[in-house]
Amino acid sequence: MTLFMATLGLSYLVEAVAQGIMGSQVRALDLGIDDLPIFVGDIMISQFDLIAAGVALALGIALTLLFNRTRIGIQLRGVADDTRAALSLGIDINRIWQIVWAVAGIVGLVAGLLWGARQGVQFSLSLVVLKALPVLIIGGFTSIAGAIVGGLIVGAGESLTETYIGPFLGGGITPWFAYALALAFLLIRPAGLFGERQIERV
Repeated sequence: MTLFMATLGLSYLVEAVAQGIMGSQVRALDLGIDDLPIFVGDIMISQFDLIAAGVALALGIALTLLFNRTRIGIQLRGVADDTRAALSLGIDINRIWQIVWAVAGIVGLVAGLLWGARQGVQFSLSLVVLKALPVLIIGGFTSIAGAIVGGLIVGAGESLTETYIGPFLGGGITPWFAYALALAFLLIRPAGLFGERQIERV
């Protein structure tokens, strides 16, 4: 968590300098995917959103297989659980960190391309990553399936509350709903839906 917050703070500094040099205007991004409506009965679904969901699903499956079925994945989980124990077993920590950042970069690139094609590309696009924190809190930090379920809960919850409760509160529920829900989970179930509960021995 300390490294996460430090990285987040450094990213604000880098973005501020970059915006001062290159400007903050929104730029269009075309991935060659037409945003055509697809009708499923009486429901209209965006073709682009379906493709984006398919890409996200494939990426989630690939990450699950990487972390649970490969030797590198087991090493990654070992380092995450206990760095000192991993070092004592001869795991190369520097190599593990390189893999972690490479995987994070690939995931961030794919997510940025899909989101940028939908909303436009700008420096503030990186603020979307803040939504990942409540998603991980709800789903659990140690579970990829939990992150997927947490994302679905946050997405569906934002839409439903904005539609049915928003009119009574004057709207504007979407920006803070995920964080309020994450706070409730921290009070009731801190490990999240699929997270592993920490066992402390005294």
